[in-house]
Amino acid sequence: MKKLVIVASTLLLTFYAFGSTVLAQEEVVEKDVAEVNFIGALSLPTGDTKNFGDSLGAKTGYQLGIDVGYIATLQLVTGFNFTYSQFGIDNSPTDTKATGLKHRLYNPNVYVKYYLNGQSNLQPYVRGSVGLAFPKFTTFVKNPNGDRYRQVSYDPALSYGVGLGLFYYTADYGGLYVEGNYMRASTKDVKANYEGNTYKFGSDLSFFDIRAGIRIVIGSGS
Repeated sequence: MKKLVIVASTLLLTFYAFGSTVLAQEEVVEKDVAEVNFIGALSLPTGDTKNFGDSLGAKTGYQLGIDVGYIATLQLVTGFNFTYSQFGIDNSPTDTKATGLKHRLYNPNVYVKYYLNGQSNLQPYVRGSVGLAFPKFTTFVKNPNGDRYRQVSYDPALSYGVGLGLFYYTADYGGLYVEGNYMRASTKDVKANYEGNTYKFGSDLSFFDIRAGIRIVIGSGS
């Protein structure tokens, strides 16, 4: 009986030690694997964008978007981003048929973020992105029923951006962030076709976005 107790105790201690070792190993290799960021922003046109077409400058607008990224390390994240921006017209055209028309911009891109302090609740970071800009801007066009303003879709152009941000964990798997991001697109020579006529965009787009949103860190795995 005494030998049985000794054997059972030894087995229990062995299983306990093995289980503790496995758990410790899991804690070492466990890592967050993905992030999702929901973006809301105030978008401020800069440069020629404020005077598009000499009379249809873009007003300060808003931006909505999302990031989906892979967390490669505690500090490095790579992923895909999509934003939609909308702007009012700074100088309202006298043509009443332009009433209610806006400038719009669709911007899919890939991004890289580097967190400067990967193990703190408060994490500053830098961001870079490159992608395509799809402008749909209000333009004065020729029309069989009379020349008028229309929202015209232009060809896509290369876009690129840089940003600085600050993220704060409010829970184990997420938190809040603020970010300043500058974006520019090489749209000067892109064109649009409308009713058989070709229109040239004529200037490069540029914006400074003040972003704020929610970051969610998805699960963790080994």
